[in-house]
Amino acid sequence: MFVLDYANLRHWVDRNCLPWTKEYLGEKVVNTSYEDDAWKLVVTEVTSVDGDCDVTQRKGKTLCIYDMKLRLAVEGSKKEEEDSAFTSTIALDEFFHDQDDDEYVFNVEGENTSHVKKHLVPLVKAKLVKFQSDLIGAHEKNVQHSTGH
Repeated sequence: MFVLDYANLRHWVDRNCLPWTKEYLGEKVVNTSYEDDAWKLVVTEVTSVDGDCDVTQRKGKTLCIYDMKLRLAVEGSKKEEEDSAFTSTIALDEFFHDQDDDEYVFNVEGENTSHVKKHLVPLVKAKLVKFQSDLIGAHEKNVQHSTGH
């Protein structure tokens, strides 16, 4: 008699990681700062994370698939000027899993955008390029399933 084990035929395991992503960005990106003799810039908040972020296992291989839009709040000031505090927003409309490092397009809105782009965006980008490996590392064991062999 032949018995078919359907549990072992499942080839796809999926985990929604959007809540983890929001927490991760709060820990890794918030408080990213730049300071020199003239400027002080800091990411104060992840204001939105929209889209999809999943870690999957397909035929025994762990993969991540994400396509998100990120918004980060920035506060800054000119050190030698009183009442020089300002706010800006860093937006990354396309943050996806098969993106090359040179494909990130950051839009900065608000005040002193050129300084935020020049000094703070590269620091944020350096943290975001680590996201994929950290995502897989954090969830790889959660999507693995036994083949029963």
